Amino acid sequence: MPFLFGVASAVDLAELPGPALVRMLGDLGLSDPAARALIARMRRDGQLTGTRHGRSVHYRLAGAFAESFQRVRTGATGSPWRGHFHTVLYQVPERHRAFRDALRRTAQFAGYGLLQQGVLICPEDRRDRLAGVLADAPDEAQVHFARLELPTPDAARAARTAWRLDELDALYRTHAATLRAALTDVPAPDGASLRRFADLLSEPLVDTLRATGLPPELAPPDWSLPELRRAIGQLHGLYLAPVTAYVRQLVAP
Repeated sequence: MPFLFGVASAVDLAELPGPALVRMLGDLGLSDPAARALIARMRRDGQLTGTRHGRSVHYRLAGAFAESFQRVRTGATGSPWRGHFHTVLYQVPERHRAFRDALRRTAQFAGYGLLQQGVLICPEDRRDRLAGVLADAPDEAQVHFARLELPTPDAARAARTAWRLDELDALYRTHAATLRAALTDVPAPDGASLRRFADLLSEPLVDTLRATGLPPELAPPDWSLPELRRAIGQLHGLYLAPVTAYVRQLVAP
């Protein structure tokens, strides 16, 4: 879904009409019922909002989902290291495991790394992104916010653990090689090219989110994320014109 809205934003569309969105999801392999069910679930979860325009509903990304999409889209690098991580310390009884998992998942989606069980760290204070899940915290859960001050070498080691940077570095190199190999494609303005573009780009874009915002001083030597971003840019240059031409056809009145 974020991929489709990314393509839409390339033609200055913040919203997508329901019929066009269902058609584009169909191009990506979903049946009409499955596409409508996905849209309904994302609306229910606050990841999409819908506004009625005449007989159709126009959708846009919302909440933390929209914010994460924006971080992927801009590809922003992190601010310089300020000498401390913002930290979430949590202790949740096993019988409330569902809440614990939701808290950890939401935090990591917002940009926190898991330093160890019960300790999440982030270069920026993003506790406001956790407000929704914390509203459902059971009485027995303990959640505290703190700052963890570290010299840069120790912070780099902590980041390596919390964001599994060695694994990410290898993954980014693999993604970059796959994208460069696809630069011989000759895309046409049709649904097949939309699907090929999505197949190539969706996973790398989501994976870049796992390290977006990392201060440059904490990145591993010869960090491969810039290489991956260059490959993504090259693929955009090849596919974006024909794919956006196809989207314009779908949303034309």
